[in-house]
Amino acid sequence: MDALFVPLLIGCLVALASALGVVLARRPIYSAIYLLVHSLSLAGLFAVLSAAMVAVGQVIIYSGAIVVLFLFVVTLLPSGGRELSPNPRRVVAASVAGGGLLVALAAALAGSTIPTPAGAVEQLTVAAVGRALFGPLLVAFELTAPLLLVAIVGGVVIWRRHEPSPRIAQSVKVTEARKLVMHR
Repeated sequence: MDALFVPLLIGCLVALASALGVVLARRPIYSAIYLLVHSLSLAGLFAVLSAAMVAVGQVIIYSGAIVVLFLFVVTLLPSGGRELSPNPRRVVAASVAGGGLLVALAAALAGSTIPTPAGAVEQLTVAAVGRALFGPLLVAFELTAPLLLVAIVGGVVIWRRHEPSPRIAQSVKVTEARKLVMHR
């Protein structure tokens, strides 16, 4: 038996269980926590498979930034997002969408393997990824910051619309003066 089988099996089981937790959790905050566990388990799988740079990127970008953004938006939801409880129409729509994804996955797996270009392994270095990310993809990389900012502002605006109106304290007429009582 290969030395990597047991760590990969444990990582895959944790990733699968946490992915199911994301979908099946009743509260959105628990879904975000399961998403964090899933992201960290994927980073562990990348580390076991000797893809250290991808593992660090997974931890920094997804576990550090994206999950925190999800937690921020979930905490701004009115009533914690519980108004989106499942009803029969949503269950049917989710089942149809899940079935469609399974059919697409089966069709993709039934097809032939994707040919890798010659010299693809030599191109996967840190410098090559840096040149690709900060070269032709620099504009797309930099546009993610305003996109996330707009998402946060949108979450705040939606939250403010559903925020209950503040209660105004009713003034009470005082007929007699209050007595000052000092305790020893």
